[in-house]
Amino acid sequence: MTQKKLYQAFVPAILAGALLWGCNATTPPTGEPTNGQTQTPSPVLQKPQAFMQLIEFHEDIQGLRNWAYELEQRGLKSLVNVQKTIVEEYPDDIRWLADHGHEIMGGYTGGPLWDVPYEDQLQSMQEMKALIEGVTGKPMRVFSSAYFAYDENTLKAADAAGVEFVLARGIGDVEALIYEPDEYNCKIISVSNVTFADMGRGSLCDYSLYARGATGADFARILDETLEKHPKRVMVVSHAYLGGMKKDWWEPYEELLDSDDLDWIASFDEWVKPEYGANIGVPYTMVPDNREVQYTTPTPAVPLDELEDVDDMYNPCAAP
Repeated sequence: MTQKKLYQAFVPAILAGALLWGCNATTPPTGEPTNGQTQTPSPVLQKPQAFMQLIEFHEDIQGLRNWAYELEQRGLKSLVNVQKTIVEEYPDDIRWLADHGHEIMGGYTGGPLWDVPYEDQLQSMQEMKALIEGVTGKPMRVFSSAYFAYDENTLKAADAAGVEFVLARGIGDVEALIYEPDEYNCKIISVSNVTFADMGRGSLCDYSLYARGATGADFARILDETLEKHPKRVMVVSHAYLGGMKKDWWEPYEELLDSDDLDWIASFDEWVKPEYGANIGVPYTMVPDNREVQYTTPTPAVPLDELEDVDDMYNPCAAP
């Protein structure tokens, strides 16, 4: 077994223990003696530190507008993952989101960036960066491809293009981890991950579960189970045309947004700070890699056009 495979085999368990008993726990004081024995109080677990990622590539972006409105009512921001056509067709909406503190990232939908030549990745990244920055007037700092795929060429291209973060498929179960490879300036955000039924692992995302046959009720249960694991840092992902438009999928998000069981971090810059989770500096060869994708052909329980839309109260086109 190679050094990297050995690391990948053991690091999830090691991280889980460290996050639960080290990062999440407070140091308990020694209790008062009882019956001649000293009792130690149970560790107090910190609430998960959460942030939303919104993905939009649908021809109708009303779901993204709904999400923007709902987040603004709560004083929250998001990481907005948009592809080229969305930026070109809805520049005013994208500019509004950027002006109101949402982080606009480039989403490459030409396929997963696994084993794609460096020059091709750099070109794709530079094109998205120029487009987004031309609309928002702000740096594009985050980039991802289909399935949150990346490889070392992605990191090289990101450094050349001046991109600070790329997204990766999760390796730490529901715990979102940030890797800081020694050789690169670009950081890797390993998003929250869950296992569902017999379809393998995928992101903590409405569409990821929808595509594998989950219902909105299943999603609500999985969100509850996620919180019960007491992750320190989580990234919840919504394909806005689903989670922002369809009632069965919006309602679990609404409950999560208003829950007292987690803390929503107000900005992307805050969420990535080391105090909000595990930021891990290691050589690139030690960064675990997840290329598992078992749902390339969606098998939804209910087709999208048969799902009930949210009520009109969730449908203002923009926040006040």
